[in-house]
Amino acid sequence: MVEDAGLAGRVVVESFGTADYHVGCAADVRAAAALRRRGWPAEGHRARCITAADLARADLVLAADQANLRHLRRLARTDADRDKVRMLRSFDPVADGDDEVPDPWFGDEEDFDHALDLIEAACRGLVEHLGRTAR
Repeated sequence: MVEDAGLAGRVVVESFGTADYHVGCAADVRAAAALRRRGWPAEGHRARCITAADLARADLVLAADQANLRHLRRLARTDADRDKVRMLRSFDPVADGDDEVPDPWFGDEEDFDHALDLIEAACRGLVEHLGRTAR
């Protein structure tokens, strides 16, 4: 989406977890399958855990759910870093206060597809926002 919007080079996207128990692992096979069904690349993903230094160098940090939002804000060393943390779905114009992406971990294929539906919708809004604000 970033490339399609002409933002490559101005916007860098990185993905991190907030827990370290999967560091170095490939994407969950169910998540990778959902990505492939939508035409997204699914290979080469390796889990990483965000650090306070990662948060400090970012302009914006997005959380999928309230638990991760709280974790990220506790991790922040400064008020400015805390202020960078937002809910991903805050960029989805139809979220209507439903700001969480439900964790599909204990679900089935449909749960992974639903999570991806929510993520894609939010990312479309995010890319629109970045198109207006990226330096």
